[in-house]
Amino acid sequence: MTGNPFDDDQLEHILNNAPKLSDRRSKEEILNRLLADARLQDSVHLQAIQQPIDDEITSQEQDNTEQTIKKEGRKWPIFMSVAAVFALTVLTGSMFMNNHDTKMDQANAPETSQYSTMQEDRAAKSSMHDNIMESNIVAEQSRIMSLRSSVYEDDLTDAVAFHIGLANRDKESVPMTYIIPNERVATDFGKKKPTTLQMYEKYAPQIDEEENGFTNYHPYKGELKEKGDQLVHVLPKQNDYDVAAKDSGEYVGTIQDTFSDSEYKDIEYENLNGAESELSNEEGTSNSMALTSSNHFNYYLYKDENGIEYLSPDSRKTFSTVTEALIDMRAKKDNAYVPVIPENIIYTVKEVAEGVIVTFDVPLDLTTMDVIRATQLIEAMMLTAASFDQQVRLDNVVQESWEGFDLKNFLPKPVGANKRYMP
Repeated sequence: MTGNPFDDDQLEHILNNAPKLSDRRSKEEILNRLLADARLQDSVHLQAIQQPIDDEITSQEQDNTEQTIKKEGRKWPIFMSVAAVFALTVLTGSMFMNNHDTKMDQANAPETSQYSTMQEDRAAKSSMHDNIMESNIVAEQSRIMSLRSSVYEDDLTDAVAFHIGLANRDKESVPMTYIIPNERVATDFGKKKPTTLQMYEKYAPQIDEEENGFTNYHPYKGELKEKGDQLVHVLPKQNDYDVAAKDSGEYVGTIQDTFSDSEYKDIEYENLNGAESELSNEEGTSNSMALTSSNHFNYYLYKDENGIEYLSPDSRKTFSTVTEALIDMRAKKDNAYVPVIPENIIYTVKEVAEGVIVTFDVPLDLTTMDVIRATQLIEAMMLTAASFDQQVRLDNVVQESWEGFDLKNFLPKPVGANKRYMP
């Protein structure tokens, strides 16, 4: 606005072209709100309006002309309108500036939003990549574990192994190793560590042998009890365990697979009347049987009626040396037990301080074999060496590792054959 005064016509022309305003408030209320606005304190128009009405009327009466009074009376609404227009202009400008700032912020927002989105996308992709890697590792580990049929120390981080021999259709024992979580054992027995006999009495009845393709053989008939470091089996009057039984090897095998290498040195047999009872073994008859690691076996492949394969000793034949046991693994015994080593694979065995070394005459390429057969070959040798409390190393193998086994070094001793989980 310039300093030149406007006449009434000009002001009315401006007002007529101004936006049509609709406001129900009184002029006094509008004026008071304008006067209270800090942005309008320096307005010369408001300063003029700020004079009290009574002073302005007194000044008008001193002029003694009715025309002057009318003129001054007309200026009051005009000044109010001008002030309203001015206030509207200021407020509109302020709103425009705020809107401009908002648009500027919105213009800059996509850049920040884009950066944030990129960061979120990176985090999501990284998380997805980690999840995929973890899933692949778990899947590979599961695959390896599914190919391995034996139990190792790594399987027993939060669990214990329960050994038991299950009787098969050929009246032989197949060694099984059930994994039982520590939490379950603690629930069943409390804080005190259970004995092997207590474990047997608790968990053997929970195994459905027939459902798994075996004979219903456990628990043993009669009474099993502890006598120091000795296990005593009190036989019932009628049983198939005595010396006259033709399948006493079935009983001996299951006893060995269940209680060997336990806290019991041997098992003694008694009748109900307390008299000693004799069972047959390789040396003839005896009233007791050793339960130590002196029973050295080699391992073959056994397939049950359901087509399930197990690694198991053949007819409980024992060997005096680990070399003899490993070399004999190539020999075919019968139709029930099949060698895990193909006939064309030749090797030598050498015993050293660290364990036993098997060296193949021709470089053995495991990829030329079925992956399961190759794994069974390795584990059968490991189990055979373990029955002598030894570790085995395989030399002259093309692969440096196989299904998680480090073939450059001595392989770990399995805890037991034929891994299962307690139902």
